[in-house]
Amino acid sequence: MVAPGAFSQQASPVRIAEDLHLRPLSENVWIHISDLDTSQWGPVSANGLALVTDGILVLIDTPWNDRQTESLVTWFRREYGIKDIQVIVCHYHQDNLGGLNWIHSQGIESFSLERTRDICAARNLPVPMNGLEKTHRFAFREIPVETYFPGEGHTVDSICVYLPRERILFGGCSVKALANRTLGNTADANIEEWPASLRAMKSAYPDALIVVPGHGAEGGLSLIDHTLSLF
Repeated sequence: MVAPGAFSQQASPVRIAEDLHLRPLSENVWIHISDLDTSQWGPVSANGLALVTDGILVLIDTPWNDRQTESLVTWFRREYGIKDIQVIVCHYHQDNLGGLNWIHSQGIESFSLERTRDICAARNLPVPMNGLEKTHRFAFREIPVETYFPGEGHTVDSICVYLPRERILFGGCSVKALANRTLGNTADANIEEWPASLRAMKSAYPDALIVVPGHGAEGGLSLIDHTLSLF
């Protein structure tokens, strides 16, 4: 396996639509980046991951909406002959599950923290099909994927996802890119618990080589330290 950093330097990004593109992080992992012109924040780009292995696609968060999500899945089906798809939702905001109605219309299975399912049901949002405990380990064609709830942060239900074979950590919106100078949208945040949750995340995955925030450029574990400094 090519080291994640080396592979991402060699391979080229893919533009699927004007508001949706992909960048490879390793042989098996892509970062999907979707754009939305929001009323409160203006144009916002959101990150998710796509793990591809032997006919299986695992999406970590969907793009902002159904159209982008359909385009993303269609591209992977065409390019990789995908037969089986699973979706992991990291929290209940639109930039994580905006395409979940389309996902469910295709009979695709989805997972989230049990708390996320409860919040979605209460807010009349699409509800992920399966609830997860604090820590859950998947294996997709022998590629492990681990979800972890380190504690409340950007939202009360924010989880991270770790790909141990790739050493890639998706920190989600609880982790900020180095370019960020504020914590961003804190309307649903637990500011008091957030720093402890970040420390728990870093302690759980000290071997991560690449850390992907919910928005902005990926980096290393220094992104967690940078986010802590914003407090």
